[in-house]
Amino acid sequence: MLRSHWEFWLTEDHIRGLAEREVEIVRIPIGDWTLQPYGPYVGCTDGAAEKIEWALDKFAKYGIKVLLDVHAWKDSQNGFDNSGKASDLEWFDETHFQHWPIQNASWMGHYNGKDGYDVINNENIKLALENVRMLMERYGNHPAVYAFEPMNEPWWNSDLPTLKGFYREAREIVRGINPKTIFVFHESFRRDAAIWNDLFPDDDMENVILDTHPYMAFWTGDKVF
Repeated sequence: MLRSHWEFWLTEDHIRGLAEREVEIVRIPIGDWTLQPYGPYVGCTDGAAEKIEWALDKFAKYGIKVLLDVHAWKDSQNGFDNSGKASDLEWFDETHFQHWPIQNASWMGHYNGKDGYDVINNENIKLALENVRMLMERYGNHPAVYAFEPMNEPWWNSDLPTLKGFYREAREIVRGINPKTIFVFHESFRRDAAIWNDLFPDDDMENVILDTHPYMAFWTGDKVF
């Protein structure tokens, strides 16, 4: 099913059409299971790594740059389905459930449901950093790869010191393999720039971009900047 989806969801005709419309850069979201499958992803995602290579080759052919974005992490970085796992479903009956109002995300560790994480899962973080290394080693020097984002949308209750530590180590891995790659980090839905001023030294901000996702459909009337 996935192979069929990949074959028709993104074709060379689509990429050619983007080039004709003068699109300069695209984002390719990938799962952390792409090169290190685990649990339910073992076997069923075979071919994903090769499809990414195919896509990179085609985007390079048409002069389009690529942001590689690790969209899903083991145990979920935000608890929502767009991370690959919707955490803590609550069933109302045999056919109805909810997960959006239930706030929990376990990639970072055990969230106590009140004021933060009482246990940090260092094994998950270590696995994530190794995954960043593997992805960069495989794709980081491809001519189409312009930028790399190690984690999409870590949620607003993420432990900041732990998240910042992850970002710092991930960036060192990225620029150790290809220093020209733009390092992109999502702001964990904390849009106050002052929160992130200490992430990297002021004189060491080359090739760094802060990523923000203002969901205006839900934040009506909210100021973005």
